[in-house]
Amino acid sequence: MPKVEAYCSEGIGLCGKQNECEQRCHASHGPGSQGSCDYTINPPLCTCYYDCPGPPPPPKMCNGGGGLCTITCKDQCCRDRCATKFNQGRGYCDNSAGPWLCQCQYPC
Repeated sequence: MPKVEAYCSEGIGLCGKQNECEQRCHASHGPGSQGSCDYTINPPLCTCYYDCPGPPPPPKMCNGGGGLCTITCKDQCCRDRCATKFNQGRGYCDNSAGPWLCQCQYPC
């Protein structure tokens, strides 16, 4: 799948002197940005085009234990334990390793 480039734009006022639009654009959004004057309108206005910031990467997830799951403490109980024990913790009961364990996941 081809990568789609996303550009943002911001109006940054009148064009001013030669290269002033470009300089203000670089000052606001860095060297990869580009200022462009629209001389078809009066007064000419400067627009800055720059790469849109992407979404932040998902947080790294850590694993922890929430004790044993039992007939009386199943998935909801495990979720409650993990939420109490770890900040933004989520839990589930897992018996793939033998005993029925409450597995917690939380942002590191």
